[in-house]
Order: sequence, then structure tokens, then C-alpha cells
Amino acid sequence: MPLSDVQRNNIVEVAKSWLGTPYRGWSAIKGSKGGVDCGQLLKAVYLEAGHRPGDGVPLPTDYSLQVCQHREDPEYINTVMRYMREISETEAKPGDTVVYKLDHAFAHAGIIVGWPDYIIHAIGRHGVIGGHGTKEPRFQKCQRKFFTPFDEHCGEEK
Repeated sequence: MPLSDVQRNNIVEVAKSWLGTPYRGWSAIKGSKGGVDCGQLLKAVYLEAGHRPGDGVPLPTDYSLQVCQHREDPEYINTVMRYMREISETEAKPGDTVVYKLDHAFAHAGIIVGWPDYIIHAIGRHGVIGGHGTKEPRFQKCQRKFFTPFDEHCGEEK
């Protein structure tokens, strides 16, 4: 069953609870003394919101945080596609994910609060912030893909 409005609101509220968390690669600890990167933020938000695939979303702890600057690398987008299905931009709703191609690879993502006006994402020097999904200079000319969790990962409504 696709995400309900209640589940979507829950994902957004969980994402908002991460705002202000510092950026730290390979980490997923919420709060001012914690840290998270953009991939770990996606995992943490969806798991905390109750979307728990059977494998627990194992992520390596040695992935490059700058892979997109150096080469085309499908690892980030392939990981997203193991747990989510691609949707069109017009289908994107709160609680869905936008993934950006920065330089050479799709290697940055955010949780959609209201597309394109507001997304939540983790970015170096700023940590977890909210901002516009297309107007920020780093996103203006980026290719984007949109995803929603596979129905089987949506679970039961709480």
C-alpha cells in the first residue's frame, strides 16, 4: 500500500526533528552533539518513521563523501533504488525523496516537505537544513530524480 497522508506527515515530522544536527560523514546521531550525512539522514528518517525493510538498510562505512566530484558512480542512486521506486516530479509529495546529480554522480538527497519550496537535507558546513529544492545555487542546474518508498516498505499505519 502506498504512503498514506498520516505516514507522509510522520516522515516530514521526523525529518524536521533532525534540523540543526551537524554534518558528519558516515554517522547518524540526531542532535547538536551528533552528526549525519545526507545518505545516513535518509536511512535514519525512514527507519525512525517506521519504514523498515527486512535487511535494515545496511550502508557501508567507507563510502566516498566526495564521489560525485571525481567520477560517475552509481552506488548512491542504486542504494536508493533498492528501497524506493522512481516517480515523476509531478507525483512528488511530502515524505518522498529528491536525489540530485552533483557534478558526475547522483550523490545527494533530501526529504521533500513541499516540492520545490522546501526540502530537508544534510550538507557539509551547514548540517541538516531546510531550503528550496531548486533555487539554491548548488541545485539550480542539477539533474534530479524523485522516489517514494516501495509499497512493501510502507508498513501499517500507526
